[in-house]
Amino acid sequence: MNEPQMEQINELLEEEQTPVNNRVLIASYLKDKNLTGKINDSGLESDWTYLERKEDEVDNLFNFLTLKPAINQAMEEEHGLIIGVEPSIERIALAVRKYKKGAFMVLNSHQVAAILLKIWMDSGKYENLICVKSIHTSDLIEYMAIKSGLNCFNEIIEPGELKEAVREVQKTAENEPICGFNIDQQVFHTDLEFSDIIISIAQKELELRESGLTLFDYLLEIYQEFGFYKEKTITVDISSKTQKSHLLSIMDKIRKNPKYLESIFPLNTITDYRKGSKVSIMTDKVNSFPGSKENVLKMESTNNLSVTFAPTESKMTYYISIKGGVTSKEKYADKNKEMDEEILKVIQMLNRGNL
Repeated sequence: MNEPQMEQINELLEEEQTPVNNRVLIASYLKDKNLTGKINDSGLESDWTYLERKEDEVDNLFNFLTLKPAINQAMEEEHGLIIGVEPSIERIALAVRKYKKGAFMVLNSHQVAAILLKIWMDSGKYENLICVKSIHTSDLIEYMAIKSGLNCFNEIIEPGELKEAVREVQKTAENEPICGFNIDQQVFHTDLEFSDIIISIAQKELELRESGLTLFDYLLEIYQEFGFYKEKTITVDISSKTQKSHLLSIMDKIRKNPKYLESIFPLNTITDYRKGSKVSIMTDKVNSFPGSKENVLKMESTNNLSVTFAPTESKMTYYISIKGGVTSKEKYADKNKEMDEEILKVIQMLNRGNL
């Protein structure tokens, strides 16, 4: 069966299904009367469900497993959107439907950040919006901001410290609105309360639904405008001094002589957060910024691939980002798989120590 025929069948199936209800399902670990009251006062139609936090969940991030009870409830009650919230640290996760009545897909922190940034840019309410993001959050966010004429700051932001990072930037931009994103699912906006952010997401979903679309379609629009980005976080446990020395020596080699990677990883820029410098390999131009105590190094290639090295005493973490071409809803899964395979090649190269 060819692709146009498949699309026609999908359209017929969508028409035969009853509409998803207009109530948003909000999932939280704890009851927050203040937040619940503000959501109710806004007029947003919502249901709440409370998740059980498991003792072995170290990072407490929302993911498919933690949101599974909420997803089951949403499928049964025909909710179109699930918003996971942790008000105490202003953390948000989204589970959206790929099709209006399809299965739920849990978005990662990079995708949630892209959706929120696009909502705020599209609103026209925040002229000269400044974006602050963790260096480990997708390069897509920086590209969206820069292409839209906005300033974007890449910062080393520890878990739970997004608001502090935004406040630091605010010291030199007191009159400008600032938004922020961290890889630990934290979001922040200086002009909005946490409840306002939740409501803006729900309102965008309901607006899209009137046209037969979902937030997944909105995400695809972002990819079509700015490029399809895919990210992976890989953590390697350091088991010996020899292994640690080897991994750190790779970073030192890149710092001292980045051009030796030319044949396997054609570099465009190297950003050394410890030194506070970003070097263009082609021009040798150096852009300086305030350095950090953290030994973090980011290398960006000429073929839309970046790898960030972030070692600690016991682990080496690689944050890998790749940019692909435009994708459609029907081809999303295939494109996603293709980019996973490209990232896997980089991981294998790192594991073999070929750098």
